[in-house]
Amino acid sequence: MPILIEEWKQQYCAAVQAAFGARVVFIGLQGSYGRGEATEHSDIDVVLLLDEVTMDDLKQYRALLAELPHRELVCGFVAGYRQLAGWEKGDLLTFLLDTVPWQGSLQELQQQVGPADAQQSVIMGAGNIYHACVHNYLHERSEEVLVTLQKSTFFVLRAACYARTGRFIKRKDELQEYLTPAENALLTVAPKLEELTPALLQWAGDLLAQNVPAVNR
Repeated sequence: MPILIEEWKQQYCAAVQAAFGARVVFIGLQGSYGRGEATEHSDIDVVLLLDEVTMDDLKQYRALLAELPHRELVCGFVAGYRQLAGWEKGDLLTFLLDTVPWQGSLQELQQQVGPADAQQSVIMGAGNIYHACVHNYLHERSEEVLVTLQKSTFFVLRAACYARTGRFIKRKDELQEYLTPAENALLTVAPKLEELTPALLQWAGDLLAQNVPAVNR
């Protein structure tokens, strides 16, 4: 069964606060634990934002993690707050959609992104999925790659939902009511080469084709 994330959270936050004090701007959680979908094999995708990040900070943080339980599961995102604020807005939106606050707030960053940034994130994600589908089908022919692409599709659909509705939806089960039947099918079809590949290719290809500017004749 998954770890007791609330108990781990208390240990982590206490250790980070002791190490960095007032320099801690934000602590949060991403990934399957953040979405409430974790299994015993899930990573702990924890987010730490400091006022800035130096190499000494990274060394101290790495030593801090070594003293915590379940170190082998811990991954995540560490950055200076100002550096994150300068991120490309489509990537920043994805970060915001997948982050559950533990300490501090990301509201100021949320005000920097909007539907246009979400649409750009959708197009970038669709392009990556389209290319990966073709490459995988022709060369690697890996169902593990398809599993990864299906996960990426969830992130793209979440950005698409925000572009259409302005809603920040984090969980797959909550997202489903905002998707079309065809979009929902992308998240549930078996990750088999001859089943998921054509569905993803059609969906991503349509999104990219719709993004082509009209030509004045």
